[in-house]
Amino acid sequence: MQYIKGIESYQNKKATAITFGKFDGLHQGHNLLIQKVEEHQKNDGVDGVVVAFDMSHIYEKLNKEYEILLTNPEKAKMLEDRIAYFVDCPFDETISKIEAERFIEDIIVGVFHAKYVVVGTDFRFGYQKRGDYHMLQEFGTKFGYQVDVFEKKCFEGREISSTYIKEELKKGNLELVNKLLGYEKNV
Repeated sequence: MQYIKGIESYQNKKATAITFGKFDGLHQGHNLLIQKVEEHQKNDGVDGVVVAFDMSHIYEKLNKEYEILLTNPEKAKMLEDRIAYFVDCPFDETISKIEAERFIEDIIVGVFHAKYVVVGTDFRFGYQKRGDYHMLQEFGTKFGYQVDVFEKKCFEGREISSTYIKEELKKGNLELVNKLLGYEKNV
């Protein structure tokens, strides 16, 4: 796997199966997306790509503490044998101001040559979060990529999220945290 810092540093011309997100903790919900990327990489002759947005810039600007479960280098290490590329993307002014349509055309298609885009139902992108999976599907017809959409994974009626995991971690519920992360097999 190649670790790449910044979308502008990605230079691969091969078609991809790609997913985007913060991926904090690489929990069970994230794993569904990454497994689908792996599946396309294995079966469809494309390179698997995970683009992880680093939100620290936004938090710094707002003068807020940025609490994370894993750093991007730690995420990359965990994905080392699973995908072809891990792209560590600072979520800066440039990325935050890209219109959703431009993000699809210039980044998803132009930079990453996506053949498959794998996202959750809650994925939002582009300026003011105007883009969603419906827009991705609409543009997929135009640009020739397929969109795989996944519902949020739940545990005992609650959506698995990094926020949920952080709450349980603060309470000291390590057994539950490991279940939500899906790490209990590795502990």
